[in-house]
Amino acid sequence: MELLEKELFSSVSENSAACYHLQSGGSRTRAKLCLQACEALSLNEQTALTLASCVELLHNASLVHDDLQDNDAQRRGRASVWSRFGKDIALCAGDLLLSKAYGALSDIEDVAKLPALIRCVSNNVSKTIEGQCKDIHQQVKSLVDFEIIAAEKSGPLLQLSLALPLIAANYESAVDKASEAIRQFAIAYQIADDMDDWQADLANGQLNVVNLLARESDHDQAIELARTRAQYLLKRCELELKELPANCGESAIKACQLLFKTVCRSQNE
Repeated sequence: MELLEKELFSSVSENSAACYHLQSGGSRTRAKLCLQACEALSLNEQTALTLASCVELLHNASLVHDDLQDNDAQRRGRASVWSRFGKDIALCAGDLLLSKAYGALSDIEDVAKLPALIRCVSNNVSKTIEGQCKDIHQQVKSLVDFEIIAAEKSGPLLQLSLALPLIAANYESAVDKASEAIRQFAIAYQIADDMDDWQADLANGQLNVVNLLARESDHDQAIELARTRAQYLLKRCELELKELPANCGESAIKACQLLFKTVCRSQNE
């Protein structure tokens, strides 16, 4: 991870706002998932570092833009980029991180893989933008609508953590299965988050699956429905991840199991 951190910061070293954002920390979950998948698929260190950098830069670009669009003044316990530097600079910093993510792919050793890698990144970034647009408009009338937004807003960039290593290792045929598994995880994660935040979201008028379901029941029933749905999605996710080549989804499986325990634990509190 030390090499990855150096790679991330060196790519934006001349932009203080982008550096400020990266210095705020974060779990680097997507990079870790990518690095584990690369190792399982026997990809070399340079390829792993290149793909993990791309994935992590894209994620952080989305966070900068998300805070800007949502007017969130705090990120990871301190002022968000737009709050610290202004909205115009934040927009530019997010764009820079996005650009550098594509640029990171130029270091890939097997240039024959570049078209497929760039195509995958471009498609998933486009899906993320579509999901963000739907989230802004919040035209949600059903659980199906909610899951579409959750999947499109959070899933595509996370999917790249497995999709890019699979493409680089000549397992492009497994990308759809990996992406579907991560799509289910993304929805379950948003449901779990909403189960914790439903009261605050209700007060603030924010989209929340518990409050959506409570329109046709009470909140206790809505929470149980949400929990059951999350558990089902996580079990499906785990089963599909186990079918990926070379156990490359091992870290994602562990994340899936941990979230399942969290959802179950909240049932007993």
